[in-house]
Amino acid sequence: MGFPTPFPEPASSALLHFAVKSPWEIVSQLHALQVAEVPLNAFLEGTGQFGVVTLKRIERGASALLLAGPTERVLRSQLQSAPALTLVGFDNDGKVQFNVNVLSDEGTSSAEFAVSTPSLLFRLQRRSVVRASVDEDRSAVCRIPVPGGTGEREALRVLDISVDGIGLLAYPQCFEPVVGSEVVGCRFDLPGVGGISANLRIRRIDPSADDGATRIFGCEFVGLPPGVRAALARYVAERVSRAAMVK
Repeated sequence: MGFPTPFPEPASSALLHFAVKSPWEIVSQLHALQVAEVPLNAFLEGTGQFGVVTLKRIERGASALLLAGPTERVLRSQLQSAPALTLVGFDNDGKVQFNVNVLSDEGTSSAEFAVSTPSLLFRLQRRSVVRASVDEDRSAVCRIPVPGGTGEREALRVLDISVDGIGLLAYPQCFEPVVGSEVVGCRFDLPGVGGISANLRIRRIDPSADDGATRIFGCEFVGLPPGVRAALARYVAERVSRAAMVK
């Protein structure tokens, strides 16, 4: 499937391969769109008309999204009064597409309106690295060294993993990461693989969909030894294959 166009991809079995269903990951993707101020084409169902909007805010508890509408008044009014919209945008990783229901046109200004948070999002990635979701397996844990040289570690839950990086969920207590920083000597416990040691570089920090205290960390592996990379590749392939069989 090619996806260079700014128009919605039609519903198909092929499109389902790019579906993101996990609430925490959907909110993470939306947060990235908000921070980067990615322009989103908002399509009116069945008309082919669209206007450009931006995501201004994820409402408390991730229950709704606040969009800033186009400057053209008539088009903005059409979007605000539509029952549903399909939003399409592009970031550094590729194409993002999701459907929303229009909730109201009551924002902080007449140019803003609220829509529902999507329960399904399509991430049509440019990158070829395969990621495996492990968010349902609570035995997958990353143990981060606590600053100060005490030898203590803080346990973070593994959400997804690839041979290039990892997604982590935490309620930060002693560990407060900074984007761009490197964390040396992390230890991973992965079912079927065992213990792995690796260094991580923090690439993204996003809020989760659960509450304000939880954070999602997007990290890349630094200097991963070939043997460890091969073990992770097998682990990811097995989990992706298993998930495909379940579907």
